[in-house]
Amino acid sequence: MSLIRKNKNNVTPFSITHRANWVLIDPDNIVKDGFVRTESGKIIDVGQGRSGNAGDQIIDHGPGVLMPCLVNAHTHLELSALKNKTNTHSGFIDWVQSVIEQRNQCGEKNLLAGIFKGFEELSGSGSLVVGDIVGSNISRQPFLNSKISGVRFMEYLGGDIHDALACEEISADKTISVAGHAPHTTASDLLVRLKSVASRCCLPFSIHLAESAEEVEFLTTGKGLWADFLNQRKIDTSAIKLTGDSPVKYADQLGLLDDKTLAVHLVFAGKKDLHILSEKNVNVCLCPRSNQILHNQLPDVPLMLKSGLKLCLGTDSLASNDSLSLFDEMKFLSLFFAGISPKDIIAMATINGAAALGFKDQFGRLTPGRKAKMIFLPINASTANRIPESIVAADFSGEIDVIY
Repeated sequence: MSLIRKNKNNVTPFSITHRANWVLIDPDNIVKDGFVRTESGKIIDVGQGRSGNAGDQIIDHGPGVLMPCLVNAHTHLELSALKNKTNTHSGFIDWVQSVIEQRNQCGEKNLLAGIFKGFEELSGSGSLVVGDIVGSNISRQPFLNSKISGVRFMEYLGGDIHDALACEEISADKTISVAGHAPHTTASDLLVRLKSVASRCCLPFSIHLAESAEEVEFLTTGKGLWADFLNQRKIDTSAIKLTGDSPVKYADQLGLLDDKTLAVHLVFAGKKDLHILSEKNVNVCLCPRSNQILHNQLPDVPLMLKSGLKLCLGTDSLASNDSLSLFDEMKFLSLFFAGISPKDIIAMATINGAAALGFKDQFGRLTPGRKAKMIFLPINASTANRIPESIVAADFSGEIDVIY
């Protein structure tokens, strides 16, 4: 939402005061009868009461909660057109095969239409910041034109890459970085190059890690179903320097792990792996619904939290999930791990996701100086304690109001 008023000599954005029965500044700070005052797309004041300066536009959202927008830290919008077209019932490798086949058959026009629908679904479900994994330039312009902020990760597989690897800061809230697909699909030397490029630009680097049992078996033994799959496709694996270690330890030995690395999935990470990730301050993105659909298994999230890991949430793609909604993801996670605090889950979808994508000072909380990207949920709650529970349970009726 952006409004302007004209003076004689220039165009001056004026202040907007948003009011609501509840304002969730962050999961630990919920204000009753609160307000958020914005100007020029930034938050300039937050508090309790009916604040609003003379000349402000007042928007009273009424019963419900005003909160930070959600951050979908890992998805593949290029695969949105593959919804309900992939084989998710016969194991991981059959799914991979079906993704390759369906994408090749889809055509650029359909892929592009899926990307636009993906952006619409993200916005409509309250995710106004995204970490999007891409393999081509087809989604570049839609990303640049979208009101959604985030990081566009150009992902690389294999090893024979002659591209000029580069990162780019498009604006204060839009960047382009690089990603290595995974340690069992991307050459070791290329992974090191990619991480080096991202590090020089002080931007996040993303990698799928310990996602499947096939990945673990291949990296630790050099054999198994994944090795057979690569051989059938006549893919040379000599550039993947196997050490016999777990995916996490392998990534650590390559120097890929630090506080600007976003490690995705970690379904098959053990206690020692989690210790390494915690020591290196690695950001970890969970995609629980996709993990359940493809692997019938989830990461050990309670142990991850106990290990002190900074967890965020993603939906993965519509090729392996039913929606791009983080509300669906939060609800699923809370039902599967009933002992996890709703506040912790909200932090995953807001504060932690923003930090993982390099936007810790811009998104995740409703505090002065941050971007005024918010959402309003028509939640009927009588106490502040009920707000986090209702958010995580998606216990609201009516549409989400999106505020830019």
